[in-house]
Amino acid sequence: MTGSTWVIVNPRSAGGGTESRLTSLRAGADAAFGTVEFRVTERPGHATELARLACEAGATRVVAVGGDGTANEVVNGLFDGDRPRRPEIVFGLVSAGTGGDLARTLRVPRDPDQAFRWVAQQPPVPCDVLSVTCTGHDGASVHRLGVNVVGFGLNGEVVAQVNASSKRFGGRVTFLLATISSFLRYRPQQVEVRWTDDEGRTGVRRLLLSSAFVANAQYCGGGMWVGRGGSMRDGAADLLLLPQLGLFRAIIEGRRLFSGTLDHVKEVSRTKVAEMEAVTDSATPVLVDIDGEQPGLLPASIRILPKMLLVAGQMD
Repeated sequence: MTGSTWVIVNPRSAGGGTESRLTSLRAGADAAFGTVEFRVTERPGHATELARLACEAGATRVVAVGGDGTANEVVNGLFDGDRPRRPEIVFGLVSAGTGGDLARTLRVPRDPDQAFRWVAQQPPVPCDVLSVTCTGHDGASVHRLGVNVVGFGLNGEVVAQVNASSKRFGGRVTFLLATISSFLRYRPQQVEVRWTDDEGRTGVRRLLLSSAFVANAQYCGGGMWVGRGGSMRDGAADLLLLPQLGLFRAIIEGRRLFSGTLDHVKEVSRTKVAEMEAVTDSATPVLVDIDGEQPGLLPASIRILPKMLLVAGQMD
């Protein structure tokens, strides 16, 4: 594929370690794509602004270098609301973050030089995107796109703690420690979830919610395999609802988060959904996370945008 490639790098990813590698990352990007527009983010939200500029400048490929949060910011910049600014732009990812979960689904090599070459060689695949509307911490409505996994409940608490930490222990350990700490403090709230599945049938479940996952891709939380067998290009997401289980059951069944067998727990439901909404009448906030970012809380609605984003990756 010919044309202009923008590479957007988050120097604070990998616990700040990416900043020391900017020169080698620039060399790897140039070697893979030819001369690139190499931009480094300076603040939260900057990757979205830079992706928007890339669209305006006529880029044909935009590559995020960082974690799942950086990927999310870039994808949001490629869209105006629920519509791509330029549908022909290809999104690529070079993983350099805490979780690296989207890169796992896309099968991106871990080594950055290999990853740049791999992204350059992959034929683009049209993938689904999650359109999320939730309530911001200031009470205003927040609209954000997700490309990996959206969650609410305990997962929102975990993400908030992870993002407030140094992340110096790496992805899996950071998420595991935050999960244990959040679980010991978290009190499940009554939540009602309503959905329309991928065949147009409606459903509803009211439960004392521990965690909910809406998986477009397969992994979140540093390797939790919550979307096993799912696809990023089927026009649907996997909705997993995990009710309160009690301390002993939660410990025993917790391993299933990483083995992809969480839905083998009888109390857990798994449904293919095209759209859904979740509400609570609790006075305690139920936090929402979108691709490892924590923009707000319930109520929230999620709608799948089928095959709206061209992605360099191998998904099936």
